[in-house]
Amino acid sequence: MNKKQIDKIDLIIQDILDLQESIDFDTSDTSEYDLDSAVETLTHLKGQLLCQEDEPDKVDLNNL
Repeated sequence: MNKKQIDKIDLIIQDILDLQESIDFDTSDTSEYDLDSAVETLTHLKGQLLCQEDEPDKVDLNNL
């Protein structure tokens, strides 16, 4: 399930990067549209999802 979310995040990040390239976009801190911040947030979310995938399933020892 995380794989689909990660793939969607990758597509969104790529769309943002393509948008920045296609127009002369001001990505400074004073910009009304801070796309760099959006990319950082999406990258952070992607990292969290990747970490969750690597975690083993938790076993409730009381149910054994």
